[in-house]
Amino acid sequence: MKKKKIMIVGLFVSIVLLSSVLILNLFLNSKITQKRDNQNLDISGNFSNYNLTVFMDELNSMVEGNLTVDFYNNDNVNFTRIPFHIYLSGMAFDTRPGSIVIVNVTDVNNSNISFPFDVYSSSQIMWVNLSETLEPQMRAQFIIQFNATLPDGGIDRANSHGSDGNQSRIYKFASFYPIPCVYDNADGWNTDFYLTTGDPFYFDMAYYNFFIEAPSGMVIAATGKLEEKLDKGATIWYHFNPVYPVREVTFSASHWFQVQSRISNGVNISTYFLPKDSGLWNDFALNIAINALILFNNSFGLYPYPTLNIVEEYTNFGGMEYPNQVYISESISSTGFFEKVIVHEVCHQWWYNLIGNDEVDIGFLDEGLTCWSSDYYVEYYYGDWELFQLTRYIDEVRVYYADYGLSSKINQTIYECFATSTNYYYVAYHKAPLIFEKLRRTIGLTDFLEGLKLYFERHRFELVLLSDLQQAFEDVVGQSLDWFFFPWFDNLYLPKYSIAQNTYNTGTHKLNLTINDLNEPLNDFDYSQQVPLEVYNNIDSLIFSQTIWINGTTELSFTITNQPYRVMLNYNNYVLVQIANETDLTLDSLVQVI
Repeated sequence: MKKKKIMIVGLFVSIVLLSSVLILNLFLNSKITQKRDNQNLDISGNFSNYNLTVFMDELNSMVEGNLTVDFYNNDNVNFTRIPFHIYLSGMAFDTRPGSIVIVNVTDVNNSNISFPFDVYSSSQIMWVNLSETLEPQMRAQFIIQFNATLPDGGIDRANSHGSDGNQSRIYKFASFYPIPCVYDNADGWNTDFYLTTGDPFYFDMAYYNFFIEAPSGMVIAATGKLEEKLDKGATIWYHFNPVYPVREVTFSASHWFQVQSRISNGVNISTYFLPKDSGLWNDFALNIAINALILFNNSFGLYPYPTLNIVEEYTNFGGMEYPNQVYISESISSTGFFEKVIVHEVCHQWWYNLIGNDEVDIGFLDEGLTCWSSDYYVEYYYGDWELFQLTRYIDEVRVYYADYGLSSKINQTIYECFATSTNYYYVAYHKAPLIFEKLRRTIGLTDFLEGLKLYFERHRFELVLLSDLQQAFEDVVGQSLDWFFFPWFDNLYLPKYSIAQNTYNTGTHKLNLTINDLNEPLNDFDYSQQVPLEVYNNIDSLIFSQTIWINGTTELSFTITNQPYRVMLNYNNYVLVQIANETDLTLDSLVQVI
């Protein structure tokens, strides 16, 4: 298990308010059954079920909550306890850190029966000790009562930020409740602490009913369809239901949100933004989200949920994805970057929520696919796959070693990136999508999209590995793709070609070439890629050209009638090699005549 020490600060909450939340939650459990409409979508397997009930205290930027847990053991292991992430204390703050305080854990049917629990504040984990062993395909049920306080002012995934004086206050509740950890064969229980590099979020799918009671006058944006709304005078009670399984839920509240909505592809798409930013957001954000939904529905598979929200937030990064609801930074002023971030976060509904993966160990998978898909969006609508790239991926990747003297293996955990000084953002957001683009150019767009569709169809609502994606592409093209995936994702260095032999026999008219990869001894797998070969005579006229496959050290022979003088490998377009300068796109060698 990977652990770090970060403190969680406790918070005292009044008995009266706690009692009211508990009574409300028990009422809901007894009176409201989870409404599911799966008639148009076949979902196999069993899922956990959660009822999350929160009462928002605006004055203290906090919620009092109950999480009613119906945990399904989908692993072939017996459990005697279950860990939950309590992330808030790991997030940035100004003077008041965030916190999740666990009040108690009780039996779902009898609040007088307590479940022992242990909180490890330094690693942001709490363990619930079960009353009996939980066997595979069985369920454990209990209620976690908690209090969650937002960090103040910090520009992070959850915060209370802005002011009412200038109509800019937003309360953003993300990762604000105890979230069950994932058990897998690689790590056992994944109890990773909160990370600011990459995303720490690795969750199983579950059905949620989400109940929020908030002050009147608040505009609430939340995961799921608004099923019911009850005006209680000083407060308003909401019931949100995503309908299908999701990995987590979130909500954001502000007195000042302006809202725009439109139905597209059967989805109610809504934007929530501050008045001060209406000039950028008005209509534009909604149109972007609709265009993205249409393209990704057609390209990958159906977004099944009834709602999708695009919500303004305060953050140091461009945006953040959550199921049914994504956040976009209020600091963005460029229309181009604004469109890029919205498209990117919307695409995460496919590559993160509907198909999930371990964000700590293989975070490059969903980020790489999402970046590729965002660039496909701009190619589809604007005709240029590279338009969203501030620096072209291809230019940055080719000279990475020359600039930094470091390896750039993609298939690393975030912790391995730290240990090897690899820039995680670079490998996940720039190199990984470039490799997916190289695969697209190798097998063709039709087969590439068919591979993504098959991958989506097979694995939606599941957790995957890189090998699952590879298998989908292999089934489409009808051959093993080990030769592609292993070197491009697992090698430390790009190929660096050298022409070791370049001779021409005037008697046989044979041009014999030996091309070496100088980095071959440093890597585990031989690269195979197509490279344009050009041959020139002594007056620099092109006399022969052919696209060749270079497979590690490669020996080639060609019959050429006219005597060659110079041979050149052309690195234009998407030939991936290690070079010293982004403009150094040819490898020349003079011919030795024998």
